[in-house]
Amino acid sequence: MKKICNKGFKASHADRKAFAHYVLKSETEWSEDALAGMKNKAIKTIMRDYFEIYKSKKTGNITSDLAILIPAIIAMEEFKPYNYQTPTKFDKFDKNDPEEIQRDETPSLEIWEGGFDIEDYEEAALNAFYENPEQQLNWFMNNKIYRRKIAFVKEKEKELLNKGESFPSRHDAFINYITSKPEYKDRAAREAQNIY
Repeated sequence: MKKICNKGFKASHADRKAFAHYVLKSETEWSEDALAGMKNKAIKTIMRDYFEIYKSKKTGNITSDLAILIPAIIAMEEFKPYNYQTPTKFDKFDKNDPEEIQRDETPSLEIWEGGFDIEDYEEAALNAFYENPEQQLNWFMNNKIYRRKIAFVKEKEKELLNKGESFPSRHDAFINYITSKPEYKDRAAREAQNIY
């Protein structure tokens, strides 16, 4: 058993509020799912590209135990690491999205502490597929926060413009302004009251 991302991940209060506005899971649960997707993609790609080569070199029975199979495939001389690089930019909804979140707060709240447990063969698969698996998982979390914050601002700005209400111009201040209103409800509260 190994650990990945044991440095943790930090978010701001506004990051967490925008995330909770749209997502029912906690940031840690969402990150665990993202990591599961990363492991699945790495293992499936390795198996798709190299299993037939591995089989052709064997006589007799072949194990179906991935804990044995993945390291054996990666150890083959034919195996070439994928070195999938972490994107440098966030996914955008459209070309008018700002490139960066306008922050007033420093990300200081720990999202996951101590990292995640993974099996040795999963670590081997991640390291064979991604240039930097920890950086990739951090990017997924940052990208999710970016997209949720931009969506939150667009959605709520439209409402305030229709009401003729003035509001803060920067993203963090805007999110804190909206979520401080007594009538505000995040996704969990809306779901509990069947408000969509």
